[in-house]
Amino acid sequence: MKVFVAGATGALGLPTVERLVAAGHQVTGIARGPDKAALLRSLGATPVEVDIYDPEGMGQAMAGHNAVIHMATKIPSIAKMAMPGAWSENDRLRREGTKIMVDAALAAGAQVFIKESITFPYEDGGDRWLDESTPDDTVPYLDSALAAEGETRRFAEDGGRGVVLRFAAFYGPDNLHSREMVTAVERGLAPAVGAAEGYVSIIHTDDAAAAVVAALEAPSGTYNVTDDEPLRRRQWGAALAAAFGLEPPRFLPAGATKLMGSKGRPISRSHRISNGKLKEATGWAPRYPSAREGWRAIAATEAPSEGGRGGWPAILSQLALVSLAVTALVLGVWAGFFPRAFYDRFPGGGVHWVSIDGPYNQHFIRDFGDFNLAVALVVVVALVKFTPTLVRVAAGANAVWGLPHLVYHLTHRAGLHGASLGSNLGGLILGAIVLPLVAVWGVRRPASDLRPSFTSRSSRRHEVASHRP
Repeated sequence: MKVFVAGATGALGLPTVERLVAAGHQVTGIARGPDKAALLRSLGATPVEVDIYDPEGMGQAMAGHNAVIHMATKIPSIAKMAMPGAWSENDRLRREGTKIMVDAALAAGAQVFIKESITFPYEDGGDRWLDESTPDDTVPYLDSALAAEGETRRFAEDGGRGVVLRFAAFYGPDNLHSREMVTAVERGLAPAVGAAEGYVSIIHTDDAAAAVVAALEAPSGTYNVTDDEPLRRRQWGAALAAAFGLEPPRFLPAGATKLMGSKGRPISRSHRISNGKLKEATGWAPRYPSAREGWRAIAATEAPSEGGRGGWPAILSQLALVSLAVTALVLGVWAGFFPRAFYDRFPGGGVHWVSIDGPYNQHFIRDFGDFNLAVALVVVVALVKFTPTLVRVAAGANAVWGLPHLVYHLTHRAGLHGASLGSNLGGLILGAIVLPLVAVWGVRRPASDLRPSFTSRSSRRHEVASHRP
């Protein structure tokens, strides 16, 4: 077949294009910019740059194609999903984009139109299995998905085969949300909202791509695309954690999702979804029967993890940050709120390091205290988040101000002798050099750094071909 693909360079589009080419289809994919065009060429597809909202341009691009696949989406990150307008472009792609593509596909004489959709509209099923006959319980922000499904049915009513693929939640090595899920578990948080004992249906992007290829031969209709064994959220989180050597996450009480309003209702439902209809119609079956196998495959094939929160290096890094934070807080509070006492008595025990070095200046001492409080804030945030970037920033902040301070005391030793001089220089070396180095050494790239390697897809074509439906 000659197949036209919108969304060809997305997390689902790339493995789909790869499988279409491996199956012998001639593939044309929409690509924005030379880099994405080169990527499609490397997979054996023909790139075309066209605006999906341009009816004339889409009609010309689809001419001569037997099948059209619409997988163009604009899904916001998990952190932005609840923000106003976060879904506006995705809604437009579903409503306006799908209508234009259906019109263009009909005009071009295409025989098959496949539209990506989602399983979220299904009602909460508790422990029972849900299939394509399950009633929907939708919310306003899902209406655009149902509108796109309606356009696909219109294609079928006009004589073609219109296939709606209702995908469960995606996960995979090139999927942004998957990285966000692993990051959440690294921090001890649940990777999804909803009751821990509720079911969650998901599908690996490689298995989803294989389903798209199989759907080219499917009769008109709606098909669920999910793995064989939906897990309870507690089991799913444990499977993710085990794959990356992390502790199982903690789930919030089920009632906490009410704080998200209507936007939280669909993603917090218990969805034990069946894929039987698609398997019977096409012979497709997921390579990864459940998230257990899928997460292990991702962890094994992506760049090896170089740490995270586990092990002695991380513990030492956190202890170093605690030491830096406590030191900065003590200095900050003492000098910032009690400048005279700091001048007269620091560091204490009958030793006076500040008063021997010039007359009292309340302004300078308060500024010194306030600066240490600012450094303490940076260190505390790095300790709580414990990401490599923040830890390096915190360590760097201590080194940037600590090293010149150390140099000053190495070159100005008046009034400091013996044990007093040794403890002064030792403390400065510890805070400016040793603790920052330990903090940086102990925190390494987290397991959530699942670096997508698009060029690796070409080298995996033989594997794809051996697993095509």
